[in-house]
Amino acid sequence: MIPPFDYKTPNSIEDAIELLWRADEKAKIIAGGTDLVIGLRDGDLDPQLIVDVTRIEELRRIEEKNGTISIGAAVSHSEIASSPLIKKWAKVLSDATSEIGSPQIRNLGTIGGNIVNASPAADTLPSLMVLNAIGEVVSKQGEKRVPLHQLFNGPYETNLKPHELLVRVTFQKLSSEVRSSFVRLARRDAMAIARTSVAVILEMEKQNKQIKEIRIAAGSVTPTPQRFSEAEDFLRGKSPDQENLQRASRKVSETMINRTGTRLSTSYKRPVIEALFIRGVRKALEEKA
Repeated sequence: MIPPFDYKTPNSIEDAIELLWRADEKAKIIAGGTDLVIGLRDGDLDPQLIVDVTRIEELRRIEEKNGTISIGAAVSHSEIASSPLIKKWAKVLSDATSEIGSPQIRNLGTIGGNIVNASPAADTLPSLMVLNAIGEVVSKQGEKRVPLHQLFNGPYETNLKPHELLVRVTFQKLSSEVRSSFVRLARRDAMAIARTSVAVILEMEKQNKQIKEIRIAAGSVTPTPQRFSEAEDFLRGKSPDQENLQRASRKVSETMINRTGTRLSTSYKRPVIEALFIRGVRKALEEKA
C-alpha cells in the first residue's frame, strides 16, 4: 500500500522550490512518475510531500537560442523524440529517446526524471554525455550550471540536495558535418531495460577521410555516466578501419574494467561493449552528414 502524503501542483519554479525548501528534506518531485510510483508502491520511498512539476510551463519547453538547445526537465521522451529541433541538431538524443520502453512510458517519462533517477542503464545519459550537456539547477539558495557528469555520485544517486530542482538541460547544437548513432542491447525486446548501450558522435576530415572529432559514451557498463576519452584520443586523426576500431574497442573495455574492476559479468560485458562500440561507429559512419 502506498503511504499517505500531501500533494502540491505549483505553477512556477519559484513556488516549487519554496515548497521543497519548506519540506525539510521530506519531499519528492514527480513529473512522469514512472520511477517514483514504483518506489512508493514497493515501500522504498515514504515522502510527506510530493511536488508535481508538470504544470510549470517553463519546464515543458524545447527551445533553441544562440546555438544552444534547451530542454525543460518535464519534457517527455516522446516529445524529445518527435521534436524537429532535436532531430536536426541532436539526432543522437532523438534516437535514444525513441527507443525508451513502450509508447506509454515515453509519453509519461521525462528527461529530468531519467537524469535524476541516475540509473546506469538510462538511455538518455550516454547521448547527453556525448552532447556535453549541462544541467541547470535552482533552489532558494540560487542557481547553478553543472556539467552533467558531475551530477552523479553513483548508481541511482545524484549529488542534488533535497531542496534543489533540476529545471533544464542544455547543450550546443551539433554541426551539420557531425554524424551520430545510438545502439543498445536489451535482454528481450525494445521495451526491456538496456543491458548495454553506446552513443557516438563523430566528424570526418573531408579530404583524407580520417576522424576529426569523436565522442563516445556507454550505458550500463560503468557506475556513473562517463566519456571514453582514451578511445577518443586514440581515434582522432586516424582512419576508422577495422584494425583501428578493434584497438579502440579494447580501450573502451579497458576503461570499463578500470572503473568497475573485474567481476563475474566481465567475461560477458567485455566482448559485448567492444562489439557494440564498433557497431555504433559504423552506424554513425553510414549516416549522411
